[in-house]
This record gives sequence, C-alpha cells and structure tokens, in this order.
Amino acid sequence: MEAEETAECLTGLDGERRDMPRCALNEEATLLLVGHGGWVQCRIVELSLAGCRISTMERLPAGSGHRVEAVFKVRGVAFRFFGVAEWTDGLNLVGIRFVDMPARRRDELAEVLCEMVAEKAAKAEKLAAEERAAAERSASEQAAAKLADEKRAAAVRADEERYAAEVRATDERAAEEVARKQSEWLAEIKAVAAPPLVNEIHASAQHSEPEPRPSAMEPVGKPTAESTRPAKRERRQQSRHEVDTSAAILLINVGSWLQGRIADLSLSGCRIRTDEKFPVGIYTRVETEFRIGGLAFRLGGVIQAVHDRDRRNVGIRFLDVSARKLEQVEQLIEEIEEMRSRQALAKT
Repeated sequence: MEAEETAECLTGLDGERRDMPRCALNEEATLLLVGHGGWVQCRIVELSLAGCRISTMERLPAGSGHRVEAVFKVRGVAFRFFGVAEWTDGLNLVGIRFVDMPARRRDELAEVLCEMVAEKAAKAEKLAAEERAAAERSASEQAAAKLADEKRAAAVRADEERYAAEVRATDERAAEEVARKQSEWLAEIKAVAAPPLVNEIHASAQHSEPEPRPSAMEPVGKPTAESTRPAKRERRQQSRHEVDTSAAILLINVGSWLQGRIADLSLSGCRIRTDEKFPVGIYTRVETEFRIGGLAFRLGGVIQAVHDRDRRNVGIRFLDVSARKLEQVEQLIEEIEEMRSRQALAKT
C-alpha cells in the first residue's frame, strides 16, 4: 500500500506525465568523473528516481556516455549513486542516469521525493484555499456594497416621496388660504356696492368656511444598515499537558529507532525532542513508544511538523488509535491534571 501511495504521489509531481517525473531543487553536490579521477563541485537542480540534472561550477572535461558518481544531500538525507552522463550542453549542464541503484537506497530516494511532492501539494492547496477565501471575501464585500447601495437608494426615494407630500400639503393649504381671502374680498365689495342688500347678500352668501387642514405627515425615518458579521468558527484544540519521560520513535519505512523525551502530550498527538537530528520530513509514518505512570504505550501516527533549525523538536499526530488505547491516554491525561491540581493546591 505504501509503495502504491509513493508511486501515485510521484506520478502527480508538477503535473508532468513522464515515466520518471522530476523534482526541481537547488542543493550542493559533488560529481566524480570516474575515467578522469577528479571531483567537480556542482549543484543538483533536478532529481527523479531515474536520474538527475546537475549544473557544474566549471566546464566539464568529459562528454556524454562517461561514467560518473554523484554525491548529494536532499532534505537532510545523504545519497551517493553511480550513473552515466546521458547528455551535456558542452558547458556546465549534464544529465545523469542512475545505474546499479540498491533497492534500499531507491526506496529512501522515493520517500524523500514523495515528501517533496506532498509539501508542494500542501502549499498549492493552501494557496488555492487562500485564493478561494479572497474570492469569497470579495464577493461578500460586493454583495454588502450592493445591499448598502440599494438601502441608500431606498432612503433617497423615501426622502423624495416625503418632500413631494409636504409640497402637496403646502400647496393645498396655500390654495385654501387664497380661496378664503377671495371670499372675504368679495363680501366686502358687495357690501360697499349695495348697502341696502347687505343682509340679503349675507343671507345668501353664508357658508361655512373650510378650516385649513393641518398636515399630519409623519416623518419617515431612514432605514439603518444592518451590520452583518460572519460568525467566527471556533477552532478548538486538544489541550496539551507537559510531561517529561523517555520516548522512542520508530521510522516504519526505514525500520530504525530514534530516542528522545516527550515534551507534551494530548489526545491528538505529542511533541518529542529527539537526542539526534531528525533525518526525515513531515508526512512520514511512525510509531511512538513511551511509558508513563507504569503504563506502556505504543501509538501509530504521522510526522506533523519538524521545529527548530536543529530538527530535534518533532510534532506527531496520532492515527488509527484503538478505542482502548485512546481511553488509556485520556485516563492518563486526567491523572496528570489531577496531580497538577494537587500540586497547585499544596503550593497555595
């Protein structure tokens, strides 16, 4: 299964559809020209299971078909392979095909290449996620801006309608006032022109004057923009507890053990400081073995992170842990918490 995963991982490298996909890198290397007996300082710029491409510091004295020996280090792992110069540009570049490669060293090289592929895929996925998040934020901002524009337009329309209603009410009151004054002037003119007929004019012209209708317009308030805040997703993590006990890490693919001490422990994983420099990278399958409180644990997992420049602080995430072992780890953490509480209580 692991061999199939490694092959699938390498096939997807850089999206290239080659028999032997290549990984781009830039590491120091040394090239031995077997026939000439001299070492040439160079840098390895491409690497695959079948061979590599090397850029030398000086012009190569030998052409294609020459036997060589390449020595280089990738991700902290040293390699030394025999090969044949397949081609050269006559200056500084040479393509080398590996020959007589031991199966164990080939597996180690495949594991390193798979780690590089996984790291590159993780970076690409992270970049794609960031681009999607940026696109979603942009769409959300555009939607919010559109909603705000619509609300502002609705507020403007409401203001215009209220102003038009106030103008109509003012015009109506002015028309009623003019009509009332015209009626008064007409009555005065008739009274001056025909005094004997004043009572008759008054009797015929009596009518109830319309009272000016007060405006009962209620102010229309502008709608307030509702603030939309995205709900924050809680990112809960398993609480970690500091411990100090010896531990060992088994590199499953290599079959070798690394000794160290556990720095902290949680239900999801642990952090171990190894006695030696950690030789491999992230996404490597491992098993962790330690003993706490008289109980021995051996839990499978994967390397989640390698901290510090000295590559000795290793973060491990537990995988495929049985319910019984998980319950034991949980009981152990509860005992650690209880012991810490008693110590804190004793200090106070």
